Amino acid sequence: MKVKLIIAALFTCSLLSSQDTKLIRSFDLPFEPVSASIDRQGYLYFASIDGVIEKYSIEGELQYHFSPQKKATPSLIEAWQGLRVFVYYQGFQEYLFLNRFLTDSERYNLDRFDISQFNGLVTLSADNNLWLINSNNLILSKIDLNSGETLLENYLTLSLDSKQIKPAFIKEYQNLLFISDENQGILVFDNLGNYVETLRAPNNGFFSFSKNQMITIRDNKIFLTDIYSKTTREIGTANLSYQIVFMENNQIIALSGKTVQVLDIN
Repeated sequence: MKVKLIIAALFTCSLLSSQDTKLIRSFDLPFEPVSASIDRQGYLYFASIDGVIEKYSIEGELQYHFSPQKKATPSLIEAWQGLRVFVYYQGFQEYLFLNRFLTDSERYNLDRFDISQFNGLVTLSADNNLWLINSNNLILSKIDLNSGETLLENYLTLSLDSKQIKPAFIKEYQNLLFISDENQGILVFDNLGNYVETLRAPNNGFFSFSKNQMITIRDNKIFLTDIYSKTTREIGTANLSYQIVFMENNQIIALSGKTVQVLDIN
């Protein structure tokens, strides 16, 4: 009940005055990323359209490079665990794991699980299983990574006006599962897959977290929402079109095309 009350009130909060940012540094990538992630140590992961993945420090130093034998576009990277990086390829319905040195494992196809007509998003859960949201029938499920057993299923058509939902990104954080839709907001589920609330957060499909803050982007504006105090801050930027934004140690890491900017919040 406590979690539900927190989530229900999340985006009824008042918007605080905009805060300015100061550019600390910037660095360019050799490609324009199609997906990205950040781990608990603050290292950044960027993926190219042909599947190259590079790991950088926040200072812009290249740490490791991964070049796949099979070219494919990574739809999602989840590096939060730190010890291994989950990579999902929606086009092939395959996934793999990279260690912290970006050495890959065997690729696995979702066909190894008992899933029919799947087309959607997949991410790693906190207990090292898989969350899946099927865009065809809007079934949210959790699957045991080792046995392939379906641990739970939630038919979103029973609890939501799901005809308008187009899942864009999925991530588990603090025992809650978040699924974004650019028009509807961000759907929130508990760790049993039960629908809790839709957060009317301004977003472009992507979101990230830092401590108690959810970071979202919309119309070239960055929003930080504290999920406990229920306050939202708008962060002023240099009018760049950011696609992906993270936050680390009160610094904003923002991606615009091939350029990564690190900004201090004043």
